[in-house]
Amino acid sequence: MSRKIQHLVEKYQSRDRLSRQGVWKGELYTPQEIPFLHRGWCWRTLLLSDEDELIVSLEVVPDTEELESRRNSPVKPTTHGIRRLTPVMAESHPLTLEDPLKEQIPMDETLDIISLDLERLLIDDIFSKESVKNEMKRILYNYVIYNNTSYKQGYHELCGTIYLQMQGNGQDEVMANTFNIFNKLMKHVQPVFYTEGKLIEWCRNTFGSILKHTSPKLHDLLVKHHRMDNTIWLIRWTRLLLLREFDMAYVLKIWDHLLTFQYPIEGLMACMIVVLLIVVSQELHCCEDQGDLISILLHYPREKAIDVVELLKYSGNLYELWASKQFEDMKGVGDTLCKIYSREWYEKCQGIDVNRLRLEERLRKRVEWKLSK
Repeated sequence: MSRKIQHLVEKYQSRDRLSRQGVWKGELYTPQEIPFLHRGWCWRTLLLSDEDELIVSLEVVPDTEELESRRNSPVKPTTHGIRRLTPVMAESHPLTLEDPLKEQIPMDETLDIISLDLERLLIDDIFSKESVKNEMKRILYNYVIYNNTSYKQGYHELCGTIYLQMQGNGQDEVMANTFNIFNKLMKHVQPVFYTEGKLIEWCRNTFGSILKHTSPKLHDLLVKHHRMDNTIWLIRWTRLLLLREFDMAYVLKIWDHLLTFQYPIEGLMACMIVVLLIVVSQELHCCEDQGDLISILLHYPREKAIDVVELLKYSGNLYELWASKQFEDMKGVGDTLCKIYSREWYEKCQGIDVNRLRLEERLRKRVEWKLSK
């Protein structure tokens, strides 16, 4: 046992203590504790308990000849035990019920798509190694057949992020741990964020509702003034769990919180995004059109990103208020956030028409731009 893990085991003697004190109270990220942070151990402790039916052995990815043989076999293989993955049972794996008109993709084509995505996986140099690509391909293949589902673009980035945190053990253990954590995470992420109809419904009924109650002016700016279809940018924020929006160190702290499952991921994600939008209220209100908005939303000003523990504290509070229908209190949280993180804009908005203020800000920016030329 390494010195880091020994320290963590002694300090956090249960999953609950690790979740409440280490993650949500931010003890793991203090200057005294950060040298001992071992994220692989933390995620395994949070997600891989002895009571779970964990996969201990992954199926080997079949070659082209074996896939052809299975495709032509008149007898379908049967499953053998809950701790062993089932082999490919048919020529094509079924797509989700929400996509009945899409062409079913044969497994060999699925594996080709996975391989192509892994070639473009740039989150760390380790993924340029052929051995790592093969292990990742095996994990994703097993996820597809274990869940009898289809592979979708984005899975490789989520899985790769977990794979990076599992390094340090034997590779069979790394693959098994990565698979089990990825599988648990996707049970919460896939049904909402990777199912088109459900994602649209989430944007309208969850994200839209939370934004409207927390920051009515920001909601009206996006939805009424600019007539923004928020799924355009939310699809990346949600499906990749913010991996493209912030640097890895920042996102991993967010994932620490998500993986405690203290709140439903779809609700917590909505609240987090609302908080992040409020922080850049002034920048959003100064946008002239949808193009300007999209530019900010897909290139979030990272210097404006607030402390992760504070972000999640406000997000958790918002979710509890929304779930209990305390909508008036949600607006109070929104106002507080604006006062703290966008104070100049908040003070300007008091007693002044927002549309007039927005026009003044645009003119000011144009003058600054011309003077800088």
